[in-house]
This record gives sequence, structure tokens and C-alpha cells, in this order.
Amino acid sequence: MFRFQVFACFLCLFLVDMGKGFSKTSPPVYSQLEERQVVTLHADFSVSHEVTKDVLVMSREGLDHVRVVLGYDKLRSIESFEAEMINPLTQKSLLKTKLKDLRDVAQFSQVNIFDDNRLKIYEPSTSVFPVLVKIRYVMKSKTNFALPTWVPVPNYNQKVKEAIFSVVYPEQLGLKYKEVNLPTEKRESFETGLKTVSWIVSDLEVQGKDFKKEDDYRLLLAPVRFGLEGVVGEMSDWTGLAAWQYQLNKNRDKLPDAFKAQIQEMVSEADTDFKKIQILYQYLQKNFRYVSIQLGIGGWQTQLAAEVYQNKFGDCKGLTNLMKAMLAEVGIESYYTLVYAGSNADDIEVDLPSNQFNHVILQVPSETGPIWLECTSSTLPAGYLGEFTKGRHVLVVREQEGYLTQTPSYTTDSWNTLSSKNKIKIDQQGNAAIESEVSAQGNFAVTLTDVKFHLDTRQQRDFLNRNSGVSGLLVNGFQIDLHQEDSLPKAKLAYDGAIIKFVQSTAKRHVLKSFLGKITEDQLAFSNLFKTEEYEIQLPEPWQSESQLPQVDLKEEHFTASLHSRLDGDRLSISILLQVRLPEEYSAEEKTNLVKRINSTFDYSLLFLKTPSPSTIINP
Repeated sequence: MFRFQVFACFLCLFLVDMGKGFSKTSPPVYSQLEERQVVTLHADFSVSHEVTKDVLVMSREGLDHVRVVLGYDKLRSIESFEAEMINPLTQKSLLKTKLKDLRDVAQFSQVNIFDDNRLKIYEPSTSVFPVLVKIRYVMKSKTNFALPTWVPVPNYNQKVKEAIFSVVYPEQLGLKYKEVNLPTEKRESFETGLKTVSWIVSDLEVQGKDFKKEDDYRLLLAPVRFGLEGVVGEMSDWTGLAAWQYQLNKNRDKLPDAFKAQIQEMVSEADTDFKKIQILYQYLQKNFRYVSIQLGIGGWQTQLAAEVYQNKFGDCKGLTNLMKAMLAEVGIESYYTLVYAGSNADDIEVDLPSNQFNHVILQVPSETGPIWLECTSSTLPAGYLGEFTKGRHVLVVREQEGYLTQTPSYTTDSWNTLSSKNKIKIDQQGNAAIESEVSAQGNFAVTLTDVKFHLDTRQQRDFLNRNSGVSGLLVNGFQIDLHQEDSLPKAKLAYDGAIIKFVQSTAKRHVLKSFLGKITEDQLAFSNLFKTEEYEIQLPEPWQSESQLPQVDLKEEHFTASLHSRLDGDRLSISILLQVRLPEEYSAEEKTNLVKRINSTFDYSLLFLKTPSPSTIINP
């Protein structure tokens, strides 16, 4: 009877998949999943996580759906693991796997130099399809500080026949959760002081790779009372989590007396707090190296400031704590701040106070607003965070009154200004010499900062050649100067170069290469752009335009553009102004279309000039 049920199930899936073959919108099914997960929170703050799943794999592509990667370290252990591959038509066992059979590897990270994370990996292989893979494992964690997130549909092209997720916990510990798009109601039960909450879903939509991330089903969990390595806290609100973090780092900011005297000497001539911040921040950048350390509770507790000072390296927590201690020595208060970092990373769930952070920065209050310091960077100017942590909700850690706030988004004109003045001189052979001065503010200045500090001379020259609006530019000499106006970084770039065959000429016609740089989506990374360009081109002799020179004056909802051209004898002048301001909800697709629209607005084609006839010269 069981064999018939499995065969019928396989036949049903086959027919469903055949039917989907006639639809252009339905993704193929590579596997079918039945799963049950039980997360049990214990009174001592430890957590057990039991996973049982049956996966009917239909094709080779579905083998990825039964790959299991289990991480363990000093806080997490793998209590048991077993898996079995079965022929669903004959019920014959093909292969059994135990915990000792799993591949064991170190979890190397590009950022974590010291950590104790290791992985056990299950990667079954077979040429027989369909195949049923039955998996069961139990994980144990010493802390409930971080609880798993449940995603009922874990893989693309997978049919979820049924998935059950249950949490069992003592009522005195408490539990918070947030349901995102879940098409089910929760079920609750009580037994001898334990509460069980369960979610059951079945026959969910098969997701293709074009499935929108924001539409996915998720269940987010967080404890109310929690403990980590003996340090107990409560996070019914964000203030509670901040208070716990404060206690974890308390009294770890002491500095050696000799270093204190050195700090006072460094800022002795600084006449403002911001100058003191700059001096000490630059000292940190030049003398201390970022090394990520994630060992046990060290993932959350900072190193001792004196230790970081002695070793001359630290992770984000250690370097931030050291900078905080240095500022305190000169009477400047600052606050350790938790953030979820990463370029294009999603913001945290602000309505679910919980462990959602992976990085630490420093906030320095001032009369004009917070000054933010990224203490792991060796190049960023004081007061600037950049794309890695911009526009995020962050948790400012104070002893009794930690709170959520947001980092700057850097979307105003002053943070996205780029202007250039260019002089081009064309010789009789059509070659040209160019001299340019570029002024950059905010995000564009930081790009030039990275170029100056992270590229050698040859790479810097290559970068300028590639990113110039002038086609075929060969940069000779250049200079990048950096400075700062309060927290606003500024940069000036001056260069000279040559453009071979800038003009192609016949007896009467002269064609100038395209030299007006198109904008890119990268330039709109911060949803704002204020760009001006000026070109003064000296021709080898007086020429005329074959047709009307390009002129643009355009104002639309999200951008303003102007281009003015003038030809006066042997002088061609072109000026461009572009201002873009995009709303926060502007999508990536809309941005792509806008860039195309802007670039089509300007005439980036070749300029056609001609030698005037003698009669025109005599009788203009």
C-alpha cells in the first residue's frame, strides 16, 4: 500500500509538472518536500532544534535541495545526524549516512581571521531518479540569543507538500515572533509550564528564480529573556538589548597611563572637538589593523581596549571600543552602536527587538548632529560611513537608555556633487591635449579617496583613463588632493593627457569624437546627483557647424538637464548641468530606465564641423 502511495504521489507530481510545461509562467518542479521542525527553548537558555524531512528528488537539479550544511562552534553542537536514500518504487535502501560520515571543514571567511566555526556537510549523489531522501538531525545551542528563522520554501523549484514548525518554551522565558506573508494561522497549546506554538503550511506555490524576495514566506523568532555565557538579559524592547550589550562591555575601556598621556599630547593644539575627533580617528586608522575575531562570546563582547592598543589590531568591536576610550580621555562622549552592515543589505525589522546585527560603529553626539565613525576603515574621512552602513536603523548602546536611530543616507546635493572644467586644444593633425580639473564632494570624493589609497600609480592612471568621458584619453600626469569640511569629504583631481585622433578630417569636414560622459547607475547609488561639466575647446582654425549645435533645457519629475553649446570662430564651448533626485521607493528597474532616458536626452553623438568657404569668411 505504501509503495502504491509513493508511486501515485510521483505520478501526480509528474502530471502536474507536465501540465506546468504548457505554462510559460510556472517553474519546473525538481523535488517535493515534507518537513517538521521543532525548536525547544530550555530554562537554562539552551536551545534544541530537531529537523525531520523527506525529500522526493525528481531530477539531478533537485540534489541541491537535499544538501545539508551544519555549523558548529563552542556555542553550537550537532547532537545527531542520519540520512537515508531510498528507491521510492521498490522501497530499497540505497545509502545510509551517519554523523561520522559527513565531510568536516573549517568555515573560512574573508573577514574572520580568528574564529572557531566549523561545518559538517552532507552532499548525496546518485544517478537514480526519482529518489527519496530522508533526513533527521538535532542541533544544540548553549544560548537562545539567536533563534532560527523559518522559511517554509527553502529552495527554488521545490514543491512543499507540508511543512510544520513548532516552538516549545517555558512561559517565564517568553517568545516574540513576526509572521511575514505566512498563509497559515498559528496553533497554541499548554502543558506543565510549557507553551507550544505551531505553524503548518501545505501545497505552497513553487518558486522560480524570478520569485520576488519581498513576497517570500518567513517566520522570525526572538526570545524575551535570554542568556549568553552567563550574562542574562531581557529584550522586550530595544532598550533592554542595549542595556545587556552595555553590561557585556562594561569596564573594558581602560587605557594604559602612558597612552593616555600620548593622547593628550596629540590633541593639545586642537581648538574644536571635531579636530580632536579627526586627529584621534586618523591615528587609529594609521596605527591599528582590522582583524575580525569571532570566538564564542567574543562575537558580542569587545576585546579589552588595552589589549587592542598593545596588539595593534582588533575587530570592529575592539577598534570601536578603543576609539571610544580615546575620545573619553579628551572629554568627548561617544556611544558603541550596533548595525546590520553590508552593501545593499536590507534594514532590520524595527518592530521585533532582537539580535539582528553583525557590525559595530561609533556615534559621537554634537550640537550639529551625530558624527559617525567607521573604525574598521583605514581611509574613510571622519564622520562618513559610506554605502556599507548608510541609511540603516542602528541601536545606540547607553547604560540605561539605548535607542534606535538611523545613520545618514547621504542623499542630499552636497553629498553627491561632481563638477569638472576641461580645456582641450586640437592641433593640425587632429590630435588633442587636455587639461582637466575635477571637484568631488561626498560620495564621489570617497571614490577618489579609495583610488588614492588602494591603487598604485599605474592602476590610478588606468582608472582615470577608463572613467573619463573623453573617448581614447591617455592620462599623463595627475594629482588627487583630499580635504574635509566638517564631516563632508572633498577631493580635487587635476590631470593632463592626450587624445590621439580626436578629430577625423577630410578636405572640408571635421568630426569630433564623443567626449560628453554618459551617466551610470553607479552614479545614482545614493539616489541623488548634481553634476556640471564645462568644455573649452580650441580648434586649429575657425570652423562652422554643419547643423545646429546641441541645446537642451529639460525639466521632468525626477531630473533637470541642460546642455548649452556655442561656436565662436576657433572656440567651441559646451556646458552641462544635470540634477537628479529620486524618491526612496524608486526601484532598480525604474533607475535603469531613467539612466537610459537621461543619456538619450543629451546628444552624445559625434560633432560635425566644417571649414567655412571663402565667401563665408569674407561675408559672414
